[in-house]
Amino acid sequence: MKRTAFLLLVTGVASSALAAPTFFVAPNPYPGSGSTNDLAWQTAVGSFSEVDFDVMSGGQHLVSITDAFVSISTTLGGSGGESGNPEAFAGSWGGAANGSGYGTVYDIALLNRDAAGAIHSDFVFTFDQPVAGVGAWLFDNDSSSPQSMILQVTEVGNVVTSSSVLESGNGNGHFVEGFLGATSPVGITQARFIVLDGQGNPVQRSFELDHLQWGGPVPPIPAPGAIILGSIGVLVIGYLRRRHCL
Repeated sequence: MKRTAFLLLVTGVASSALAAPTFFVAPNPYPGSGSTNDLAWQTAVGSFSEVDFDVMSGGQHLVSITDAFVSISTTLGGSGGESGNPEAFAGSWGGAANGSGYGTVYDIALLNRDAAGAIHSDFVFTFDQPVAGVGAWLFDNDSSSPQSMILQVTEVGNVVTSSSVLESGNGNGHFVEGFLGATSPVGITQARFIVLDGQGNPVQRSFELDHLQWGGPVPPIPAPGAIILGSIGVLVIGYLRRRHCL
């Protein structure tokens, strides 16, 4: 079930050991098409919100996204510096023109370029409360050098985990398109979609992101100590009541 999300634009305590995140890495082979790469993630996460950046105008820079439950800070980071906001890029090059009949990043998508024109390796989405999952469609339209992408998530407890690499699906690093997502039972507090070079290092090369999706808030899970103390308290109260002390 999708929820309505709103964009803010400027023109120009759980135990992390409880469970690891589950990643969803679903490329479209080039040339090829596919519109269902995100369905497995959507089924796993349940209720989610989604933004198609066609609602923006080219040249705007995205500061934050909100729905009824969650606010998301939208910045750039990694190689190129931890600053700036991604640009809404009107390319009109996605879709069938570059191998996808669905057009997952067609027309307008987010570009990893800030207002000063600098390219960064990371899209960074920081949630004001932990969410059950995050995912997005990604596209690399650079045919001059091989790139790939990964998703790196930070869960409650500041545990950072990275996905396997999203490639083009046929061994060719050019024109990568596909879906990257993750779900977490303890909650995700930050997600980084990172572009890598042929050696697997973050690199300042253009790539695009569209159809950002995120799950609902994850309620805090009591720390093990609180659970133990609470259980002891219940036992003590029960004992005192049996002794007629309460």
